[in-house]
Amino acid sequence: MDSFQTMRAIRTFCAVLGVALLLTACGASASASSPTAPADNMTVIDPPLVLTDFALANSAGMTTTLADWQQKLTLVTFGYTHCPDVCPITLAHFKQVHLALKAYDGQVNYVFVSVDGARDTPAVLAAHLQLFDSAIIGLTGSDAAVQVLSKQFGIYYQLEKTSPNQTDYTITHTASSFLVDRQGRLIRIYNYNFDPQVISADIRQQLTAS
Repeated sequence: MDSFQTMRAIRTFCAVLGVALLLTACGASASASSPTAPADNMTVIDPPLVLTDFALANSAGMTTTLADWQQKLTLVTFGYTHCPDVCPITLAHFKQVHLALKAYDGQVNYVFVSVDGARDTPAVLAAHLQLFDSAIIGLTGSDAAVQVLSKQFGIYYQLEKTSPNQTDYTITHTASSFLVDRQGRLIRIYNYNFDPQVISADIRQQLTAS
């Protein structure tokens, strides 16, 4: 991608973020509606946005980098294990998408990136994600390490603490999910509480078209 295309991708991405990303404080109610694509649950990123490398600990006890996402499609969302409502809904939807795409096992990554590295260790993530689907891989790390990746997706998150030592806090965070293609490029934003059948059909189309 040349410099003109890169700038165009960034401008396009920033424009759609303003209307496609839903910020929600976990523990509060969240609307499933979207002003951009209420019928199909998604926003298409065209041209795709090229991601740059990152390194985060994963729930299997190893390190994940962008290279681990290449050659597969990657369905990814950001959240935290203490989230009482929004994240569990998304993870349940990820399981439904995985079940609908079982024929393509090995061609799709399912990824949950924690924005709560202080509490979400790899072991905590592994135990939590087993409650939903063993195919989902958790990623975690320091705030600085997570932001290397989260900023590329336009993710916002804020720890709702009243004191530095508080341990029972909630986190306000972007609730959307995303699809990254085999070349490590962001191609879709999926609205919070998306229809799993619609999204699995979209991913299936990407799998069979490439």
